[in-house]
Amino acid sequence: MRGCGTSPSCYVVPLKVAALWRVVNAALACCIAWGLVDGIFYAWELHYDRRKIETLVSLSKLPDGVESARSLLEEDLKGTVIGSLDGRDQQCLHNLLLEKIQHIDVSRVPLKSSLITVLVTFGLVVGTAVIVLSPFVLIPDVSTALSCSNAMGIVLLFFVGFWREYDARLSLKFKSGIMTALVALIIALVTVYLGG
Repeated sequence: MRGCGTSPSCYVVPLKVAALWRVVNAALACCIAWGLVDGIFYAWELHYDRRKIETLVSLSKLPDGVESARSLLEEDLKGTVIGSLDGRDQQCLHNLLLEKIQHIDVSRVPLKSSLITVLVTFGLVVGTAVIVLSPFVLIPDVSTALSCSNAMGIVLLFFVGFWREYDARLSLKFKSGIMTALVALIIALVTVYLGG
């Protein structure tokens, strides 16, 4: 069998494979970092929300802190269905809530809950990345691997849309999943068209 010698063609395939693995490793490393950042952010958000509740309860117990507590409560409830009520109904609900929350005992977020939040978020982000990147490891042809990766990503997003629908009716859950998958398909087509 004749050796490669110094022919450039002998190095094309190994270079392509090395470049592909570099891209896969970089993408996986990016998702690992992003999973940690997301998890830490969500854990921080839990603590932030709990501190807001502590502040609200503390202010509601002070004679000179009721108005500050009311302003904080109004700000928090503005984006909910209560914000759609007329002013008088909103004021009645705010007064009732301010009276009730004075007796709430607010506990801090346990360290265990924070760690679980970080680990679950990290696992979801990295697990999704492994699924989407697996075709590039298992399928030699890059074009085929890219198509399979896009298809798997679209299917995953279908299940995300299915799960996010609050209504228990399956028809609406499937509709939400299909709409989410359709958006993902459009994004994938545009990305592929642009060379991604």
